[in-house]
Parts: sequence; structure tokens; C-alpha cells
Amino acid sequence: MEIILLKIIICSGVLLGLYHLFLAKERTFTFNRFYLIFALLFSLCIPFATIETKQVHEEIPSAIFVEETVQPITAASSVAQQESFDYLKVLLIINFIVTGILLLKIGYSILKIKRLKGRKIDYQSRKIVLLEKDLAPFSFWDTIYLSENYFQDSKIDDTIFLHEAIHIKQKHSADILFVEIVKALFWFNPFIYFYKKAMVSNHEFIADESVLVQSNNVKNYQELILQEILKQQNLPLIHQFNFNNTKKRFIMMTSKNSKFAKAKKFLAIPAFAALAIVFAEKTYAKDNIENFDTKKSNTLSQAFLNSPYEEVQKILSKYNDLLKNRKYAEFDRTISQEDRKTLMEFYPQLSEQEKDELPFIFTKTKKAERNAVSENDLKEFSNAAKYGVWIDENKIGNATLKNYKASDFSHKSISKRYKNAISKKNPQPFQVNLMTNAYYDKYSKEEPRTLMSFKVKAFVKGKDTIPVKRNTEAKSQQDVAFGKEADLKPAEFPGGANKLRNFVSANFDGSIMKGDEGTIKTVIYFNVDEAGKVSNINATGENAKFNNEAMRVIKLANQDVTWKPAEKDGQPVKYRYQIPLVMNFETYKKTQ
Repeated sequence: MEIILLKIIICSGVLLGLYHLFLAKERTFTFNRFYLIFALLFSLCIPFATIETKQVHEEIPSAIFVEETVQPITAASSVAQQESFDYLKVLLIINFIVTGILLLKIGYSILKIKRLKGRKIDYQSRKIVLLEKDLAPFSFWDTIYLSENYFQDSKIDDTIFLHEAIHIKQKHSADILFVEIVKALFWFNPFIYFYKKAMVSNHEFIADESVLVQSNNVKNYQELILQEILKQQNLPLIHQFNFNNTKKRFIMMTSKNSKFAKAKKFLAIPAFAALAIVFAEKTYAKDNIENFDTKKSNTLSQAFLNSPYEEVQKILSKYNDLLKNRKYAEFDRTISQEDRKTLMEFYPQLSEQEKDELPFIFTKTKKAERNAVSENDLKEFSNAAKYGVWIDENKIGNATLKNYKASDFSHKSISKRYKNAISKKNPQPFQVNLMTNAYYDKYSKEEPRTLMSFKVKAFVKGKDTIPVKRNTEAKSQQDVAFGKEADLKPAEFPGGANKLRNFVSANFDGSIMKGDEGTIKTVIYFNVDEAGKVSNINATGENAKFNNEAMRVIKLANQDVTWKPAEKDGQPVKYRYQIPLVMNFETYKKTQ
């Protein structure tokens, strides 16, 4: 959406610049009027338009497919993500507020004109309102407004009447209302304000030209205009008198067209055509795409497919210094959320030997149970030299506890902080985590979290270590942080995860896509029951075609196939399996 708005602003600015460069000083007033209206409409619409080109391209979609297994259905896992501030939502709210204010302002301006007090009459088939106030003549929609002193001997000065009648006849008020509404909707486009100014000036030029054709007395007409300059109406939706506008009108009354005036009008056609090509969306006609072979494209996609182990090593190479020096705790603090999540996705796909080479495992936490917090606990936790206190995962000062009662909390946990976690900012040897009643209620409804934990054998050597008791060293995959053994064995596709990945990549029909989608993603979910049968296949991506094709291939891969079921504590359990799929389209131009 940001790109579309930027295109609208740039396109409207370019067209306005062309108007001032070639047309603003020419006496092609009627053409200029419709140029400004069409230019504004064109700039608003063309970014949404689509141009289909017949240029020959060869579309080669490259697909990368990855899979991951997660916790059993009975205790599904989720990656804890920190909520980020939604700036886009705030900007949308601000936009709606400003647009609403400007639309209300338009309504108020119309109401203000309609409420002007005066006597209504019909004059030469026109509606006239003779105002009590001494205002300069003006018109709005189908009515002319002027002061009583302009109506003498049952007549109105022909020059004044004709000028305002032209505004009504050509419906100039509609142009102004149109640009005001556009300004309310796209108030952030600075060029809109200059469009209105150009339109109002052009309306005056049209009316002036019509008057002078009949009276042909430029001097008297200019004197009449000068008499009205000091009478300010302060009404946004009408044609007002001001010095700058009047100066332009006087210059235009005596100017002549350049010898290229007619030619300049025809330049608008190629200008609009060029801008249409620049700012419209482009698509490529499928019937002109040559040498596109679905089988070939799917085969080519294999060249872009890295094994899960290669992907894991690629990420770990970013933190090579920390891992090489066995600074695992610092690695745990340094690794980005994106890299952590990617490692979690690929970890289940590794072989047991590949997993053994890594210093970490991924485990699923158990829900913390509700336990009582006493007033003595709060008094003890107030000791800032001994305890670092977190309430609802936020670090607080120990003195803040005096603002709470024991009944405000549903859970407490106390853990010893090892040397690698102690710092000048948080020097306390113990950490206390408290959950308020409201936070615990929300927490208890959430799915268990997946944590990265480090193997005990990874801490045998090195400065950045977490000390453990000797009798725990026999556990090769223990969750150091929570003391929980990894006792979960994921479901396995016959032949392994690589075989499933290769099958999906080879059988995915990329020809159903246009080829210009860029990067599209989906996640396929399905259940593997205790007997190894697959059911409940669904997808969560935004592209319906991509989702349907992905589900088709997964169904095909699991026809007459029995998985090795997942095991927990040695017993088969039902598993929720998920496969993230990503397809990247790249376009290569082919010379004819």
C-alpha cells in the first residue's frame, strides 16, 4: 500500500508540473480544466491498473521447502514472540481522524453558505440570494449570492451576473467539491492543494473570457474586479477574490496564445501514456511465455534446496566465535529471534548424529502450576542484595513489592543464578519470578513454549559454563534451565524427512501460478495418529492456489503410507506435524 500511495503522489506531481510548464500560460481554458480533472483522476487510478505485456519471458520459479515437527496435539507448542508496537495501525487511525475532520469541514462549509441570510429571487431563470451582508458576488452550485446593493431598479449588473452565471452553467462548484473530497482522502499529498489553486484560477479565466467576449471592455471590467478585492467572503468552496489571483486574471485577459498552443494540447496524450507505463502494475501474458517446462522448473528448484543441516550450519556460522570458545550462555543471549526460530524449525529434521554435534536441544516447557505466595515471601523477596525480582516477566525494583499483597499473585518460582548470568546491573545470586492473578490466567490459556537448552556435555569445558552436579552428567540431553529430560521422539515419514521434502519439491506443479507472485509462503498442518496415519491436512497461507496445490501434494505423498508414530515415554502418541513451504519466483528476460 505504501508503494501505491507513493506512486499516486509522484504521478500527480508530474502531471501538475507538466500543466504549469506547458498549459498554465495558454488560453486553452476549457482544455486546461479537463486536463486538471483527468490528471487528478488518472494519478489516483493508474497505480491500481494492470498492464499485460506480450514481451517474451521465461519464468523459472525456484522453490525451497522445509518441514518441522512440533509438540503432540495434547500439548501443542508455540514460539513466544514479543509484541511489537503496530505503527501502521496508529498511522491508519491518524489518517481516518484527519480525513474525518476534513470531510466534516466540507459539510460545515456547505452549511455555512446555505445559512447565509438574504432574500431569494429568480432573475433571468437563475436563483439569486440577495444577502444582508456586504459581500463580493459569488456562486455556489445553482445559486448566485450577492449583496442587496447590487440589485437596483430590479436589475443586476450584466457583467457581474454573466460572470457568476458561467460558473453555474459549467458546474465549477462540482470541480471544487471533487478536489476538496480528494484532498480529504489524500490530505498527505502536497500536490492536491496546488491542484485546487490551479482549478480555481482556471475557472476565473473561463468566466472572464465569456464576459469579455460580450462586453469587450477590458478596462471597465478590471476596475469592477478591483472594487471587490477588499470584500472577503472566507468561504472555502467558492471562487474568492485575492490579489495574486486577480493579478493572474488581469495578465491572462490581455495575453495571447503561443504558436505552439495547439501542439501542446496533443502532448498530453503521450504524457499520459508514458506515465501509465511507468506507474501501472505489469503482468506477463502466459500464452507468450516460451519454453516453460513445469518438470524442468521443479527439477531446477532442487538446485536451490539446502539440506536442514546446511541451513543450521549457515546460521551457526554467524556466531562462530562464541561457539568455538564455548560461550554458550552468551550465544543464548546474542542469537536473534529470527535465527532462533529458524533453528527450531530445522532441528527436528536432523539425524540423530547431526543433533549430537550441536551443543543445544529444543525442549517444550511444562506449564507452571499455581502455588501460594505468602506475606513472608514478599518480605523476604524485598532483600535487594539477595533477590532479583521479575513480575509478569518484567524486572522491577525490590521496593516495588510493598505495593502488592500476597493475594495479588498466583505463582512464584525461585532459581539460582549462575555466574554467567550475573552482571553489574543484576548482581543478585537468586532470581524470583512472580505472576499476578490476571497474568497467570492469561498464561494458563497459552500453549507451552519451546526453549533452546544446552546439553550438559557442552559445559564440561570453557569459561562460559553452567555448573551442574556430577550425577546429572549421564543425561546427554537434559534441559539445564528446567531440569527436564528430552523424552519426545517425533513422528517419522518412511525413508525420512529428506524423502518427504524431495517428493513435495518434485511433484509440486508450479505452472498453476502466474510466475510474478514474488515470494509466497504457506504452512501445511496435518495429524499423524498413533497408528501412523495422516489426517486433517490444511494450509494457512494467503495464496489460495498455492495452499490448494501444497495440500494436494501432501495428500499424494501420504497415499497408502504409514508413518512411524511419535513416541512419548515409549508410548505412541498423536502428533501435529507442520511443513512450511516457500516458493520464490525469479524472472529472466529472454532475447528474441
